[in-house]
Amino acid sequence: MVIIDEHHEYAGARSGIPAKFCAQFLQTYSAGTRFFLGVARRPWFFRIVKFLEENSVPGILRHYALRKKCLARFAREALQERIAQIVVLGAGLDPLALTLHRDFRDARFWEIDHPATQRLKMAAAREVDARRFHFVAADLAADRIDSATLSRTGFDPAQRTLWIAEGLFMYLRETVVANLLGFAGGLSARGSRFAFTFMEPRRDGRIRFRRQTKLVDWWLSWRGEPFVWGLERSGISRLARSWEVVRIFDENDLRALDSSPDDFPLAAGELICLTEIP
Repeated sequence: MVIIDEHHEYAGARSGIPAKFCAQFLQTYSAGTRFFLGVARRPWFFRIVKFLEENSVPGILRHYALRKKCLARFAREALQERIAQIVVLGAGLDPLALTLHRDFRDARFWEIDHPATQRLKMAAAREVDARRFHFVAADLAADRIDSATLSRTGFDPAQRTLWIAEGLFMYLRETVVANLLGFAGGLSARGSRFAFTFMEPRRDGRIRFRRQTKLVDWWLSWRGEPFVWGLERSGISRLARSWEVVRIFDENDLRALDSSPDDFPLAAGELICLTEIP
């Protein structure tokens, strides 16, 4: 996000969510990330990044930018329509909720994620209003969320809620994904929404971006983060249970959000689904 925020090539794809928090995370974490933050803004480093992108998943940075732009739009629309609770599953170091919590003073936010990640985030984002922004520790891969913890922090199942899961479900088993959707549905009032991303398998059954190279396969395997779940878009209604599919965004829909004048490469294979409880 720091790289995207720094280079004019991505101006039309940016979400409007500033990379300030991401820079703070890099500044806080270690000497290595502070060094990276410094070089990330250098033109020569951007050329290296573009070389790596072209030889891994061409257009993946623009895909990330537009994915975030789409989800940020869903979130802002929900808040403007008086959905006053937002819960982000597997938020990682994404700054969406932190930014919206600053802009929408009447809303409340929850981030559910691994405690190790949350410790870093809390250390870097100390200006959050603890009455309206809550970190809930959970191992999502183990399919465990403590609903009592949500209740203790003021979460109200009677109010409409927007749930967000960005770049998460491809790392989880299908049973875990279905249970998380069911868990959220059981705590959501009518008119609540769930926006999530998912991978659509290729014709050969592999779960990967369409132009993804073997370098990425090796990298994800080495990191212990292989893509383990994907689903044809036609199967989402069956999996989502109580959630009704409103719209699914593919690479063509994301490209329509990009106001850049040039036809830049855009990665394909990950879709965004917006659902609602009718």
